[in-house]
Amino acid sequence: MASLFLLLLIVGLLTECKGIHNDLFPFRNVSLDWPVRVDDLVSRLTVHEIIDQMAYAGGWDAGVTPPIPRLNILPYSWGTECLRGDVSENSTGFPQAISLASTWNKELVKAVANATAYEVHAHYNLFTKEGLYGVHRGLSCFSPVVNIMRHPLWGRNQETYGECPYLSGMFAIYFVHGLQGPSSARYLNTNAGCKHFDTHNGPENIPVSRFSFDVKLSEFDWRSTFLPAFHACVNAGSYGIMCSYNSINGVPSCANNRLLADILRKEMNFTGYVVADDDALICINSEHHYVDTNEEAAIVALQAGVNLELADSPGATMFELLHQAYNEGKVNNQTLIERVKPLMYTRMRLGEFDPREMNDYNKIPMDVIQCESHRNLARQTALQSFVLLKNQDNFLPIRYPQKFQNVLFLGPMSNNPMQQYGDYSPIIDPYYVTTPLSSLQDSFLNTSYNEACLDGTKCLKYNQTDIINYLKINSFDLIILSLGTGPDIECEGNDRVSMNLPNNQSQLLEDVLNTINVEKTKILLLTISGTPLDIQLAQQSNKIQAIVHVGFAAQELGEALKMALIGDGISKFGRLPFTWPKKLSDIPGDLTRYDMTSGFTYRYSKIEPLYPFGYGLSYSNFSYNDLKFNATNIIAGDSLKISFNIKNIGERISDEVVQIYLTIHLKNTSLTNVSRAQLVDFDRLSDIEPLETIMYQAIIKPQQMAVYIDGKGFMIVPATLEFQIGSFIQPYLSGNIIIDGPDYYIGQYISYASI
Repeated sequence: MASLFLLLLIVGLLTECKGIHNDLFPFRNVSLDWPVRVDDLVSRLTVHEIIDQMAYAGGWDAGVTPPIPRLNILPYSWGTECLRGDVSENSTGFPQAISLASTWNKELVKAVANATAYEVHAHYNLFTKEGLYGVHRGLSCFSPVVNIMRHPLWGRNQETYGECPYLSGMFAIYFVHGLQGPSSARYLNTNAGCKHFDTHNGPENIPVSRFSFDVKLSEFDWRSTFLPAFHACVNAGSYGIMCSYNSINGVPSCANNRLLADILRKEMNFTGYVVADDDALICINSEHHYVDTNEEAAIVALQAGVNLELADSPGATMFELLHQAYNEGKVNNQTLIERVKPLMYTRMRLGEFDPREMNDYNKIPMDVIQCESHRNLARQTALQSFVLLKNQDNFLPIRYPQKFQNVLFLGPMSNNPMQQYGDYSPIIDPYYVTTPLSSLQDSFLNTSYNEACLDGTKCLKYNQTDIINYLKINSFDLIILSLGTGPDIECEGNDRVSMNLPNNQSQLLEDVLNTINVEKTKILLLTISGTPLDIQLAQQSNKIQAIVHVGFAAQELGEALKMALIGDGISKFGRLPFTWPKKLSDIPGDLTRYDMTSGFTYRYSKIEPLYPFGYGLSYSNFSYNDLKFNATNIIAGDSLKISFNIKNIGERISDEVVQIYLTIHLKNTSLTNVSRAQLVDFDRLSDIEPLETIMYQAIIKPQQMAVYIDGKGFMIVPATLEFQIGSFIQPYLSGNIIIDGPDYYIGQYISYASI
């Protein structure tokens, strides 16, 4: 009996001590400053515990950061994707990133990010309650993607915000703020992780593998095109940055001391964590052959500044080799301490080491998933992402659908939920998905549906004879032709081989045009893709009345189309965030060429595109007038105020997307590395009434007037600033300002974008 009493006493004391032990550690003391708490927590970890905390970012379900029972620290799941919804979970399906960019609506993009964060946190709350850990079960997002779209064939263009560093940077800022929540709040909702740092802009697999590709680029292109959006991400407060697979001028990104230490931390003042892309560390040895062993790959990545490794399996986890490296004296204890601190700080700001009841985000319920407000947001976002490319004789909107007695929905994208989402999507729930067929067919008296391509968007199984006969035998007043790509054609790991419509889709388009009677049958073409397609034939043909680029609008695609096209129609069309070339040969090189000044993107190309960057029609017309500057001559380093009036001169309520471009004409003409034009301001104005006039004002900041000069950095120098309002090709308004005075230094690296 005495022995039993003693055992119970010991158990009781241990239980009591465990509670005291957990509560009294300074790192759990909510009254202390964050750095003090982080320092205390890290000081209690052994070297080998630190290494384990850095080695498992979660490329597979068991690959989560391990627990530390003696400190009552639970496992943590780092690998969550939040590109436009809680990826790979049951979640609201918002339009793909490139479609978000097509909205040219910063606040809308922020709202999508915020809704995504709430759904991610709802899942996290459920998983935590059930003790589940694994991929996509944490609060740390590997999003947004802020790489620049510079070539139409790259498989991951759809994940980006387009080809403009300023546009991408602005959306990066708003998306980061939406994911993380107010900067003044004690806790983050989720934390952002901008990727892929840096110059990870294709190829995926054609003509070489992304795992071994070595980008060759100039200092000018690096600083002027590929770094600014990441700088904007850092300035926005992103807690994470993901280093990329590729090498840059011979040095792998995740082993690149200049990139991760000098540029990211010293010049951009980044204080967060760097996570290596999935298996990127093993590629340092196996693909780039930058070092001779996997252990060396782990060491150079650690020394360069990588804090966390994402890998697909235990055998590919290079940071596990740091245990032996440390034992052999190859790794410095202080380096490990400094690398793990940003990880623990991030988890602390997510509320992991505070009482759960202190964090209101921990109260987010699962019924926020696919809630009505989030579905409405997805629908409004899809509506604003559509780009009206052609509207011959004002064919759209279809005010009186009943006049079309027989309507044919034709093509592999007419009713293809999986492909209309694009890559990196939430789990597709058929209950919520709307397609062109499902949403539009009820608007017409009699409808037919023919997929034409029996294997979907790949369209290898196409019977030309059957389709031609079908079109001849049946009489249709309207054909809604839905063509495009989807992740079967373009996605991570899979570049396109050409700009053509996939395989026999081009033939299908030709067969329709060659068969139908233009006097009898009207054609509406919907393009559902993440990148430009060769549709010159459709643009030029008078048999096609209208073309709408739908993008990857995801679950609300169909319902949003109905709002835009049927009845009075809602004039909320977007604008292209990329240049749409006429043909592939207009691009100055293949996916391996990174010489931007040779003619990539609107900033450097001099070839007339099919549709220029920023292009898009609406159901109304606008006039711009009364352009004013606060000065006609400014001193280098001064800001500039611009104002002008915008009037809706059409008969429809409509949105308008304002765009301001700047061309810098240097007095010193020997400085040739200047873009043809650069977007410096934009905004979407909503629901402008007919005859309504709005005065628009913008402030152009000094960094937007800077040019990069080798050996000096970004400078403002004597020049003429030519501003184009509305479009840089055919502007509504234009005006010049003179910059005088001595040269003005901005910095070695700039973001272009800021708020």
